[in-house]
Amino acid sequence: MYGGHIVDDRDRNLCMTYLTALMDNPLLNDDTELFFFADGKGAASFKTPAAANYERYIEHIETTMPAETPIAFGLHPNAEIGFRTA
Repeated sequence: MYGGHIVDDRDRNLCMTYLTALMDNPLLNDDTELFFFADGKGAASFKTPAAANYERYIEHIETTMPAETPIAFGLHPNAEIGFRTA
């Protein structure tokens, strides 16, 4: 994609794949694991918060959001070593 716009059929196919796989009703259920690739790897967990008001969502973001980890993106834990040293 270029600037957030779909410019060709490959972009459209990629966006539809993401929307179909990730933007689904289970995403909105309580306790859905949002770090799909971290499941069972002992990494930090990122679960969907329970329905609440705006202030509670902000509190959730500020207090319980885990630090980024390569495992969350399906990478090996050593990927962070290379990133941090570069």
